[in-house]
Amino acid sequence: MKILFLTPPMIQLNTPYPATAYLTGFLLQSGFNAVQADPAIELVLKLFSKKGLTEIYEEIQKNSKNLHTQDSRSVLFFLKNISYYIQVIDPAIRFLQGNDPTLAMRIVSRDFLPEGPRFAAIQEGVSSADGDPISWAFGSLGIQDRAKYFVSLFVDDIADVIREGIDSKFEISRYGEKLAASAPFFGPLQEAVETSATLIDRYLDQLTIELIQKHQPNVVGITVPFPGNVYGAFKMAKKIKQISSQIRTLLGGGYVNTELRSLSVPKVFDYF
Repeated sequence: MKILFLTPPMIQLNTPYPATAYLTGFLLQSGFNAVQADPAIELVLKLFSKKGLTEIYEEIQKNSKNLHTQDSRSVLFFLKNISYYIQVIDPAIRFLQGNDPTLAMRIVSRDFLPEGPRFAAIQEGVSSADGDPISWAFGSLGIQDRAKYFVSLFVDDIADVIREGIDSKFEISRYGEKLAASAPFFGPLQEAVETSATLIDRYLDQLTIELIQKHQPNVVGITVPFPGNVYGAFKMAKKIKQISSQIRTLLGGGYVNTELRSLSVPKVFDYF
């Protein structure tokens, strides 16, 4: 028997949730065949890439008649500067991952990244004598931290584009949170899981297929510590059941221990 543990999208990316690591380590020590994966990070890396941004752009263009993109400053800026975004996305993500620290000087020059609406926050900060509005936060030597801050704003701009132009459920550290937070009924969450087919949903389905093909598990344990990754968990479980009804899916984590203590809806067990 092979066991696969997953942390579904979305969760705070720079603070990995430890549940799957602890469970995998414990089971390996106990003689089980166990492995873990982090679909939350993998989904972001797929989206925040040249290919991902290109498909985001194409999806917005395709659905522009059905979306109020003209009301979104983030979407309009992204569409106008798509070539610029595609040019810098891969090195920017490498820098955030710690794989290219030498890029920091170029980033803090303010000439490297396209500066969308999120960068307006810089000018709203406390001014200094030298005209640098964020020197109070980083000083003259905090080049790496300052660069990470700029790239974080860049990433937040793209997340705004995804949420406002493609999938209103998407945020950089939570996905479909309103569907699961203190939810008295399963219906709205189930309807979204069964009917939503945005670009993000399609990415998540493809990622699920890749994980199952790669690891060939008999059991998939999915942890949901927060409401913000419950939707992703059910979406992945649905796809797993479509791939093979023989794979047993298990749901655990803080959300289960709190929100689902008085669970009384049998339909939940269609997924787990």
